[in-house]
Amino acid sequence: MDIIVQREALLKPLQAVSGVVEKKQTLPILSNVLLNIKDNKLLLIGTDLEIELIGFVAIDKLISEGSTTVSARKFFDICRTLPEGSEIRMTLEKNYLVLRAGESSFRLNTLPPQDFPNLEQGELPVKFSIGQDQLKNLLSKTHFAMGQQDVRHYLNGAFLDIGNGAIKCVAADGHRLALTTVQDDRIGGAAAKLILPRKSVLELMRLLANEGDQDAAVSAGDGKFQILTDGYIFTTKLINAQYPDYHRLIPGGNSVAVAERDAIKQALTRTSILSNEKFRGVRFQLEPSKLRISANNSDQEHAEEDLPLTYNGSQMEIGFNVAYLLDVVSSISSKFISCAFTDPNNGVLIKPAEDEDSLYVVMPMRL
Repeated sequence: MDIIVQREALLKPLQAVSGVVEKKQTLPILSNVLLNIKDNKLLLIGTDLEIELIGFVAIDKLISEGSTTVSARKFFDICRTLPEGSEIRMTLEKNYLVLRAGESSFRLNTLPPQDFPNLEQGELPVKFSIGQDQLKNLLSKTHFAMGQQDVRHYLNGAFLDIGNGAIKCVAADGHRLALTTVQDDRIGGAAAKLILPRKSVLELMRLLANEGDQDAAVSAGDGKFQILTDGYIFTTKLINAQYPDYHRLIPGGNSVAVAERDAIKQALTRTSILSNEKFRGVRFQLEPSKLRISANNSDQEHAEEDLPLTYNGSQMEIGFNVAYLLDVVSSISSKFISCAFTDPNNGVLIKPAEDEDSLYVVMPMRL
C-alpha cells in the first residue's frame, strides 16, 4: 500500500469510524481500523462485532494497492493534530504503516488484515430509500426514552415499525414512552419490525448529523439493519426479541391542558433546581386557568411557579420526575403543548400542538 490523501478528506470519516471502535477490547484487532483500497477509494472499516462502519476517502494519488489494520485511536490522533491542508502519504513497510506529512513522519504497528472480523451478511430483503434528515428526526425525537442496561433487553434500544408507507419509531424504559412517525411514498410496501440497539441508535444519530439532507438507502433482514449513504455504510446487528404492544401503553386522557412550550420548559428548569437530587420529583397542581409547579427537597427548600394554561378538567394534583418531563419538552419544537390527564395514578399523554406525528407518555410518581 502506498497512497496520498488529503487530511481534510480523511479526518471526518476516520473520526466517525473511530467512534464505533470500543476503547477497551479483549481482542487487540478490535481496537484497530481496517484500511483497504477499492475502486480508487480508501475504505476505513471499524467494528465492535455488533456495529460495522465503513467510511470512504478519496485518494489523491494511488501508487500501489494493499490493506492493513492500525490503531484507530493513534491513527486519528495523529491526523487530527497535523496542520490543516496537510497531504498525507501512507506507505505499508513490512509490519508497519508509515505516515508522512511535510516534515512529520510516524511509524505505526499493524495487525494482519485477514484477522479483521466482518459482519457476515447475505441479502437483506427489506429495501427502501428515505431522507437522512427524516431518519435523524425519527431517532432524535425518541432516543432519550430508551432503556439503559434494563434487564428487559428489548427496551435497551429503539423499535422501528415499518409498514404502510411509514416508519414508526418507539422508545420506552418503563417510566416513559416516545413515539414519532414519518410517512414517505418511497417506503412503499416495505414491512419490518426491528429493534436497534442503544449504541447503534446513538452512533447513527452522530453519523446522520454529518450527512445533511441527502437520501439514504435502507436495508434490513436476517437480524441486521444497514444504511448506505454517499460517504458511509453503517451495519448493525438487531436485538433479537419481541417488542411489547406499545399501543397498550398510550393512555386516553379526557382532561386536556394546553400551554406554551417555552413557559413550561423554563418553569420546569427553575423548579428542578430545588427538587430532591435523587428522585427529582415535581408536583403539578392543575386548575381551569392555571398550572402550579412546585418542588421540595430534604433541606426543606421550596420552589413554586405559576403559569397560565387552558384546562377543561377538574382540579388535580400529580407528581412527575422533572428530568423525564424536560427530556420530552426539549424534544418538542412547536409553540404549544397539549397534555391529556386521566387521574393522578395514570400517565400523562403529551403531544406537540402542531405535530400530529409525535406523542409522549410520562408515568406519574408518588411524592
